[in-house]
This record gives sequence, structure tokens and C-alpha cells, in this order.
Amino acid sequence: MGTSKDPGGAASALALPAREARPLRLLVVDDDRVNRLILSAMLEHDGHVVIQAENGAEAVARYEYDRPDMVLMDVMMPVMDGYEATRAIKARAGRHFLPVIFLTALTDDASLARCVEAGGDDFLTKPYSRVLLEAKMRALLRTRALAIELERRHDALAIHHQRLQQEQVLAERLFRSIVHRGCLDAPSIRYLISPTALFNGDLLLAARHPSGGLRVLLGDFAGHGLRAAVGAIPVSELFYTMTAKGYSISETVGEINRKLHGILPVGQFLAACLADIDRSGRQLTIWNGGIPDALVRSADGRLRRLASQHLPLGVVHDDALDRNTEVLDLAAGDRLYLYTDGVTEARNDAGRMFGQERVEEVLSEPMATFATLCARLAEHRGRAANAVTNHSTSRSGTVRENIAPQDDISLIEISPLAENGSGTGCDEAPRGTACAASEWRLSLELSAATLRSADPLPGCLHMVMDLQGIHEHRERIYLILSELFNNALDHGLLRLDSGIKNTPGGFAEYYAARERALATLSEGRIRLAVQHAPTARGGRLAVHIEDSGSGFCGARVAAPLAANTQPSGRGLALLRSLCREVIFRESGNHVEAIYEWSD
Repeated sequence: MGTSKDPGGAASALALPAREARPLRLLVVDDDRVNRLILSAMLEHDGHVVIQAENGAEAVARYEYDRPDMVLMDVMMPVMDGYEATRAIKARAGRHFLPVIFLTALTDDASLARCVEAGGDDFLTKPYSRVLLEAKMRALLRTRALAIELERRHDALAIHHQRLQQEQVLAERLFRSIVHRGCLDAPSIRYLISPTALFNGDLLLAARHPSGGLRVLLGDFAGHGLRAAVGAIPVSELFYTMTAKGYSISETVGEINRKLHGILPVGQFLAACLADIDRSGRQLTIWNGGIPDALVRSADGRLRRLASQHLPLGVVHDDALDRNTEVLDLAAGDRLYLYTDGVTEARNDAGRMFGQERVEEVLSEPMATFATLCARLAEHRGRAANAVTNHSTSRSGTVRENIAPQDDISLIEISPLAENGSGTGCDEAPRGTACAASEWRLSLELSAATLRSADPLPGCLHMVMDLQGIHEHRERIYLILSELFNNALDHGLLRLDSGIKNTPGGFAEYYAARERALATLSEGRIRLAVQHAPTARGGRLAVHIEDSGSGFCGARVAAPLAANTQPSGRGLALLRSLCREVIFRESGNHVEAIYEWSD
């Protein structure tokens, strides 16, 4: 064949990789001893190592033992013919490319086609042409070299992919520990999460407000996977921190928008809906920026649609963002539904979307439940009718699908006020270590301009917690501060009538009037002082609040909390139930509340 053992011989002529610069092991299979010896002598003369087999069965055995680089296979042999032997050898070679050249005296097309079908890579008809044999071997060895390189790169890619998967699993664990979902396991909450990738572009968070209410954030980042989920870390941190400190939805929305607008690249944003349900479960405050319209379903199946009215977060500067919220009252049996566009845009096999109308159609059914909506969504996407029960479900009714949808899907149902009158059912409260009781005093005075633009309660509560560390009393202290401050502002300065709340749609009307009155407030002051002193068992917290307005007579609200079934007047009744003493002085514009705590 014109090759030799030296570096300029067979190896270079066949263009083998450096590690292949060695004699090739060639398996020659032929039942004719003379043909076998002649071919072997020819190949050995060219510097190759030849292994011989006289039938197909022996060829399979020799392949297992010697692992040759190429096989030259006769077709017609006893015990096992070349076709069957080639199939067996190729099966044992697996994904490693092993060139097989059939040696045959048959020249008809059908016989040659059988050689290829059996796994042969080429064929050579007898009598052998040395030049043609050399050319075929060289071509197949070039293919083999490429296959070896491809296999090497495939293995390297597999190792890289395995490392990437391990890193993603680790990152996802860290991500979950940072972006935890708060009190989503509350009995009043049921939710479905179905991501398209390891990292979810949707964000679902829930936390307890210091007032005892429930706050939920449902978000949908533009895109999918890790790129979409990166912004979830700062968003969740801001959400939990600001909720724990008592900041309003408007303030939380503004801070999240400022953060995202500063860190997200152009084209990235967070469509989000934030919803607050008060401690009693009677009032809903909601802000929706880019999430599909929310729905409130009454016990009899009537739906109220809460439209998405704002831009997503991170799109515009904070000055251009509308942070106004919508407030409405809730009744026993009402359920709030929030969902991302992965629900409305879920497609069936025909490409048809589930749609907003379909969501409302399902929830309007007399016996519709959260499970009903999940099942109909699964059916639409081609799943079985009982798909919901086939997935892991926690005590809160969580559904986590194992089959990836076209888009991240998140759906949440909140039952704010159960038939028995219980509230949100979110019992997770902040915990901390109380400091030794000591004497201290805080005081501040707020002008009309400050009252229009700032809420002092979160900062005041934060200072109280930092000074005394009585986190288990956080909710009660916040309720005391908020009731006193809101009464001074709403009734002392803004002169609003709480009776508005007792009418249908009264909450929305009341808070709309409050926003209008606060926006035009031009004069007036509120003075707030908090004084603490140690007692034998803990401490005594005295809260003083005074407004420059006409005052509010707390004596007019004398009914105890349990007897007060009206939306208005419950705040002062709650205040009296929490405090050892509530004293109204002067015209009612100076109020002192005494709260005692113990270890």
C-alpha cells in the first residue's frame, strides 16, 4: 500500500490524530484460509497488526477480546455469516465508530445493499485491488478520526453540562433560601406554580403585615430561566423588609420600581400585582402593573374584575410611575384570584389560548373551586382531567406541575374572610430577642407637607423594635400606633366621616375621599410621642398623639369589639381591647394609650 512504520508512512498518509500514530489493529474475517493469509500478509507488510478469524462467531469473540480499529469482513461464511457478525460487532461497539469493510465476490445490487443495511461502511469485491483497498481504508480512517474527535468533544460537553447542572442545582437551592415564599402555606392560600425551567421567571411571595393583615406579591419577569429570575432576589428582599416595617403598597411599589429601574437592562421589567388584605379580611388594597386582571369571586359565583391599570415595574423612572391603589370591601366567602399571563396564554394542541374569558367562565360556575380552575387549565393544555390530583399537594393546596408549559404559570387563590368570620389565617409573625426593659422616649412633629408625602409609622415602629426588641408584640404595637395616627389624620385634620364605610362600596369611597383630602391638606400638625418605662414583669408603653384639628370624640364609639359588626368604629374598639387604658383629652384631639407587655 506504499506505507511504512516510520512517521512519514501509514500514520501520516492516513491523516490520523497524534495518539493514532501507531500500528492499526485490523480484524480480517474470511473462511477461506488462502484469502485470509494473502490479505493479512498484505496488511502486515504495510505495518499493521492483523488479527484473524475464520467465521462470524469467532470474529465477534475476537472483537470482544482485541478491540480492533477496523474490520474487513467476508460475507458468506459458516457458523455465522458476515451480515449477522457485523450487526453483533456494531452493537457491541455502541457509539464508538468502528469501520467495517465487506469483502465479497457478490456484485449484484441487492447483495451490496445488504452489506450497508447490516452496518457495513464500505465494500470491496474480490479479487482485491490493493490501490482501491488502500483508498477505502484511508477514507474510513479519516472518518474514524473525526468520529473520535467528535466523541471526545461530546464527552467534554457532557462533563461541562454535568458541572453546569450541579451549579444550577446549587444556585437554585441558594435562590430558594433567599427568595423564600413567606407565609404561602397559610390555610387561606392555595397556589399553583409551573415553571418552564429550573429558575422560575414568575415570583410569588406572601408576608404578614405588622397590622396582622396579609400582603401578597405576584410577579412575572420578562423572559424565562436564570436571566428572568435574577431580579427576584432584590425584589423579595424589599418586599419582606418593607412589609415587616409596615410600609404601604404604594411605598413598596415605588421602592421596588426604583431598584429595578436602576439594575435591569433595557427590555427587562417586572409585571407585578401587590395585594393587601387587612387583619379582619374585610378590606382589599391592590396595585396591578401588567399582570392580567384580578378577580374577586363571591360565594354565589358573581365576579368582580379588578383591571390592571399601571405600567410594569422597572420600565419608567419613579417620578413617572402611578402608585395609586384600588381599595374595596370584601364579604364572607369572597375569594381573590391572581394569575400570570402563563394562565391566560396557555395553548392547547390546536394553538388556542385559554384566555381571560375562559378563566371567568370557569370561576362563574356555581360549584367552582381552585381545584376546578387548575383541572380545566390542565385539560386545556392536553393533560388528564384529574391532573391536579396527580401532582404533589401540600396542606395549603399547593400544586406543582412536573410537565413544563410554554410559559411560567402561577395562580393563587386567597380566601380572606371565611364563613366563620376568621381573618387571613396567616399566623407567621416576626420573631426576635427582647432587650432588657429600659426608660426611653421618642417624639416627632409632622407638618401638613410631611403628612402629604410620608408615613411615619414604619419608621416609628422600627425604632421601637430596635430599642426594646419586643417583636412578639410587634403586631399589637403597630395596631395601636396606626389607629391613633389614622384617627388624628383622618378625623382630626381631614375631617372624614367613618360612616361612609358602612355603605355598599364604602371602603373604596372612603379611601378615595381620603386621598383627595390629603392631597389638598395645606395646614395642620400631628405630634406623636412614645414613652417606655420598665415594670416588674416587662414594660409600660405610653403612646401620646395630638393633632391641631377639631378633635375626635372616642366616647362615641363605646361598643366592644365583639359587638361591633359595622366596618366603621372597629379601630377604636380594637384599640381599647389591646390597651390597659385609652384616654381622650381636650376636644378629643389629644389621646393617650397605655400598653403593658410582659416576658
